[in-house]
Amino acid sequence: MQTRDKMKLGEILIQQKILTPLMVERVIRIANATHRRFGQTLQDLDLLTDREIAQALSIQFGYKIVTDMCKFTIPPEVLRLVPVETAFEKRVFPLAVRDGKLALAMADPTHTDIINTLAADLNMQVVPFIATTQDIMKAVSKNYLGESLQSPTNSILVVETDYRAREDITSSLAREGYTVVAAVDAADGFQQALLHLPSLILTAKEMPDNDGFGFFTSLQGVTETRHIPMILLSQRSSEEEEVMAFRRGFFDYIPMPVKDITLVSRVRRALAVGRSYVAHYSGGATEPAGPQLI
Repeated sequence: MQTRDKMKLGEILIQQKILTPLMVERVIRIANATHRRFGQTLQDLDLLTDREIAQALSIQFGYKIVTDMCKFTIPPEVLRLVPVETAFEKRVFPLAVRDGKLALAMADPTHTDIINTLAADLNMQVVPFIATTQDIMKAVSKNYLGESLQSPTNSILVVETDYRAREDITSSLAREGYTVVAAVDAADGFQQALLHLPSLILTAKEMPDNDGFGFFTSLQGVTETRHIPMILLSQRSSEEEEVMAFRRGFFDYIPMPVKDITLVSRVRRALAVGRSYVAHYSGGATEPAGPQLI
């Protein structure tokens, strides 16, 4: 099917009588005003579930839906075709290889870059399937990490490259009775966030592979993590950076080093907001590009 022939997601939802034309029009207005994609806005407003979005994407792209992937036994040689870092970042999962074709579960079929990259690197055709993010993460956790994907927890994720700073923060929070999960960089933090679904994330601004702003943007692209409040920890203590942090959608900004009493009070305030928090992302020129699913 050519791209120009694809029905827009809103049109499909109207055709399926899931939404009315007026509701679609209003959601589009909200999506444009908040710089969010149409499908993401639907989920933020609790108008559609992940499975309903997957069903609509299946119709839009003509791909089959796959479910219950945790029940599959995936050979190690198939798992090695897609690195675990790629599986987490792109929300994809290798299902099988048959007749020189790789069956690949995808949460977002608009990510054609991963299809093209895998096809070129593996010298095989990639056949996409649609799956929900949660189903993919469950399969990735079980098959790559040997762990079960956890339900949302009351834990706090601390993402900090500097060993001493990371230890100081985690120790301070642990003394207050919090369950703390630590990550050494943005890539590790992304995996831990999806695995544990913490109640709060504290992230360093300065990291080698991806800074705190990039890490924030990555989590905003995932339904399961975009409502988690995030606090930016910075060594700069700059007013401009603080303004940028709030504009981008961080719940709070803390210059480092920080006293224990200040850290704990800021954490308590963020946890009090909980998952009702919605980051109003306004990335401007740095907003991630991608086709709108409408």
